[in-house]
Amino acid sequence: MSGHGRPVLLAAAGLHMVTQSALAPFYPALFRAAYGVEELAATGLFLMLCQVAAVVALPLWGRATRRVPLARLVTAGQSAAVLLAGALVLAPSYAVFTVVSVLLVAAKAVVLLAYPGLARSHRRGVLPGVVQYVAVLHAASVVATLLGGLVVSVPDPRTALPLLALLEAVLLVACARVLRPAPVPAAGAVRPVADPDGPLPTGGQVTRLAVYVLITAVAVYAARPYFTEYATGAGAPAALATVLFVLPHTAVLAVLPAAGRLRARFGERLLPGAMLLAAVALGVQATVTDPLALGGARLVFGAGLGLGQVALDERVITTNGTGAAYSLIAMAQTCGLLLAPLVATATATAALWAPLLAGAVLLAALAFLAPVSVRPTRPAPRPVGGPPLSAPGTTGMTSHDIAR
Repeated sequence: MSGHGRPVLLAAAGLHMVTQSALAPFYPALFRAAYGVEELAATGLFLMLCQVAAVVALPLWGRATRRVPLARLVTAGQSAAVLLAGALVLAPSYAVFTVVSVLLVAAKAVVLLAYPGLARSHRRGVLPGVVQYVAVLHAASVVATLLGGLVVSVPDPRTALPLLALLEAVLLVACARVLRPAPVPAAGAVRPVADPDGPLPTGGQVTRLAVYVLITAVAVYAARPYFTEYATGAGAPAALATVLFVLPHTAVLAVLPAAGRLRARFGERLLPGAMLLAAVALGVQATVTDPLALGGARLVFGAGLGLGQVALDERVITTNGTGAAYSLIAMAQTCGLLLAPLVATATATAALWAPLLAGAVLLAALAFLAPVSVRPTRPAPRPVGGPPLSAPGTTGMTSHDIAR
């Protein structure tokens, strides 16, 4: 695969973010306008089924990488995504829309397996690779917010969905042109393997990190689905509610250039400090309705969220030195995304500010439970004839393939 493969995979991850979760705050209005579905529980059920699809699909894609190069799997998943995105436009009912969306999420889940290789292959190290990936995801959220506002602003929201299908088609063309399986190494070549004398992460360390990732996903994403409903219910116009929703993502993008310097200055304290900052800001959002105060709290929340996500993802990548344990981390995050709509729906039935408060409580707890990072193992050569060492997330693509 050419050097253009890295941008293509980053674009695929960003578009997956759009289709999987970034449009979540607009689903209540979409279902109400397009299909006459008024119940908030319908949105919770929809999001839950989409996350179940990701939970089921992720290990299946992971097993497939043992026999098929990841580059081909990404292209195959993107091919299915084009057809399914087109089918969303024609969905005649809420039930059909839900089924097609579930299949779309399952098809796009394969791109998650590329994250470890993308982060580790950055020419300036793991932290810049993580920062780049996080920037792409939050930029995708901004784009999704604009797209979501377009979707719910037209008389029939489904007429705006062809734009999503068009984006998927453009990405498919890029995948077909750029992504290629890695060549088979020549006899006598060497491949990296974890240094047996270096500190390997234990099962307990990986499990604790996976639980932390799961709770983080619940805390952050439970506060998303009903935020625009909360803002409009407090008297904000729909356009202002959209701006308020997107503010944390713009704050993340603004603070990311300083992430490296802050990581060097605060070290291990960056993660708990960022989580606590995000928790306080999210709690404030549950208590204020003035647009100016709410906007300020959203910006502070975004700053804490961005730095916390970078610090946490860096620990995820370095703890999984060879990437062998990443599938467990990815499963934990996906399960967190599955639980988040349940928490959001359960709390929103009491009050629309309650999901914000629930997320704040979880983030505050995480600030005091931040895991300690594990030093990555050193690479050592091993003959190609040895046992397979590649893990889901790198199978079929070498770090050279996806380097800038």
